[in-house]
Amino acid sequence: MQGVSQGWKDNQKQTIVSESFVELVYEIGDPDSLADTSAADNGAEPFSNTALTVNEIDENMARYAMFEKNLWKMDGSMKLLPETGPYTGTGYVGNKICDDDGLFETNPVITVTFSQVYSKLIPGITIRWSEAYGDYADTFKVTAYNGTNEVANTTVTGNTEPIASVPLDIINYNKITVEILKWGNPNRRARIEEIFVGVKRVYGKSDLLSYQHSMFVDLLSAKLPKAEIKFSLSNVDGIFNPFNPESESRYLMERQRIIVKYGYKINGAMEWIKAGGFYMSEWDTPQNGITASFTARDLLEFMSGAYSGPLDNTSLYDIALAALTQAHLPRNRDGSVKWVIDPSLQSIQTGTVVFQGNKEPTIAEILQMVANAGCCVMYQDRNEKLHIEPMNAMLTDYTIDRFNSYSNSELKLSKKLKSVNVNKGAAVVENDTDGEVQNVDNPLIPAVQVAAVGQWVKDTLKGRMTLTGEYRADPRLDALDEVTISNKYADSTVIVTDITYTYNGAFRGKYEGRSMDA
Repeated sequence: MQGVSQGWKDNQKQTIVSESFVELVYEIGDPDSLADTSAADNGAEPFSNTALTVNEIDENMARYAMFEKNLWKMDGSMKLLPETGPYTGTGYVGNKICDDDGLFETNPVITVTFSQVYSKLIPGITIRWSEAYGDYADTFKVTAYNGTNEVANTTVTGNTEPIASVPLDIINYNKITVEILKWGNPNRRARIEEIFVGVKRVYGKSDLLSYQHSMFVDLLSAKLPKAEIKFSLSNVDGIFNPFNPESESRYLMERQRIIVKYGYKINGAMEWIKAGGFYMSEWDTPQNGITASFTARDLLEFMSGAYSGPLDNTSLYDIALAALTQAHLPRNRDGSVKWVIDPSLQSIQTGTVVFQGNKEPTIAEILQMVANAGCCVMYQDRNEKLHIEPMNAMLTDYTIDRFNSYSNSELKLSKKLKSVNVNKGAAVVENDTDGEVQNVDNPLIPAVQVAAVGQWVKDTLKGRMTLTGEYRADPRLDALDEVTISNKYADSTVIVTDITYTYNGAFRGKYEGRSMDA
């Protein structure tokens, strides 16, 4: 469950909640080049951190008092720079102050480099100068190179915004420079918070014609998890028409990233939470249509290829690591990986692995089997990180009751569990004298692990009740959250396994979960 303020929680207890918002940031760029960026400058203050401008570090930009003209207001809104580092929240800060006309003795230049030449077309770059200070470059030049050869350039004049989206078709490049020719305010240092190699499009609630966010996690890793969004935008002006020469459809490609957040206006201020990061999977932009529809999914979108790594006499941890490495997942901009593999899997060794019918499993299926064999759940969190780890659900403070539910939950009882049969009799764990037998067939489960897997499956399935319903959704709720579902007869402790949010000016949700009550 996403952490929120008490004001957010109190807002959800109102009969009519305050105004809600959805915001999508669509990154139009090449995911491969974005993961291969580094940045340098031709002169910066010691507390500057130019490298972070391309690494998408999620940190709040600080407002330090720099003794620049008309910048330091002694109202407590700024703080003094610490005497020693490491310094945070600075981005790039140039070591020269411009003159009364905004001109520098030597023009500041930021150089973004790549380890190879990238040939996919990108529509420009986006520069966030300094939202923290409300500062910006008035005139600047963007140039793309292939080695020493210039492949594209443009000069922007008269800019007055802290965020500049620079349209420029760039292809076959391995270096991009941003040269500041004139700063917007006199007697200031040049500042840059972020350089995004591509163009960011921001779509708010007024732009979305439809929106849906669904999450699913199987408690036994018997099915692949899912995190997915579907949304549609207006195409009346032909911006996504594939036959329009100015159409943005020419920039659409798989794996482009979409970042989503949800918010409420609480006590006059906005409070946002992450909804997640997703990767473009499908789009429908008909020539004669008035809408364009898009589907973006989680990291499993990268894992449809056949697994080719080690299997026999290998730890489950190493198999998972090999699969994730083979998938060539995008990394975080700071270079860190987008996964968590529980260390307990290092101690579980496979034997000789044989798949029925000699079927080659996909990378995603191998990870699912690893999770199942290790008694783990597999899911992607809202920070775009894929987890394979034992479930550690804790009861939250969230309740679905008659106040926020459109109707009482529907109850479904599964058949009584008699026993769990793992790998065709390698282990049989008894639960009752009659009922159905749950079969588990997973060639990655070694002989020493079959009894543990059987017991884990039994403990998960012995609660026979599944609850489903519709409610006025609070979008902080995630799959695998343990919540209380209340009706006039009883309260049930439920682990949510499936949840869907729809947004049409307000949030509405559907949920499904398994009761943990005996």
